Amino acid sequence: MTPRRVLLIEDDARLRSQLAAALRRRDTLQIVGEAAAAEPALALLRKGLEVDVALVDLGLPGMSGHELIATVKVFWPRVELLVLTGFADEDSIYEALRAGATGYLLKDAGPAAIGSAIDEVCAGGAPMSPGIARRVLASFYAHRDGSQADLTLRERQVLDLLIRGASYALIGQALEISTNTVQSHIRSIYRKLEVSTKSEATLVAIRRGYVR
Repeated sequence: MTPRRVLLIEDDARLRSQLAAALRRRDTLQIVGEAAAAEPALALLRKGLEVDVALVDLGLPGMSGHELIATVKVFWPRVELLVLTGFADEDSIYEALRAGATGYLLKDAGPAAIGSAIDEVCAGGAPMSPGIARRVLASFYAHRDGSQADLTLRERQVLDLLIRGASYALIGQALEISTNTVQSHIRSIYRKLEVSTKSEATLVAIRRGYVR
């Protein structure tokens, strides 16, 4: 398997160096770039650096990690954004998810867990530290009244493929429907689940038993 190309964005030089050294020991990963702030990270992407996953700290100097995530999702939508931070408050979590983060890890996660999370993101998952996942799920339980209509069989099929990492085109091919129809189903799914990103949809889908 071709190693996943990883860009590390962390302002703590010691932590960044330690993490890079640990991740380089994984055959599935390749560290292709490092940056201490958002601006140099964006400069690397603008120069054409090929990246599969960006590991992003939220507390960066200058442009925040949240702003960086939103910017990358607009200009480099194929790059997966995995948060690695010390912030565990709900505002930080949801702002990152809304911006387009695919996963959310706390810095107390060990190198092995972080490496596995990167692999999981590339496989279409949405990894989160246990404490973060509990906060997100608790919020969903607190704010949902169950009044929204359930998903149709076709919408569940689309959602399953989306969570597994399939593109709109591949979903259309698999289900023998047009890309426009796929987009229509996804808009309906997001509306019914009251979410705005794939990460949020993944969590709700798991909670409701749409996927395992």
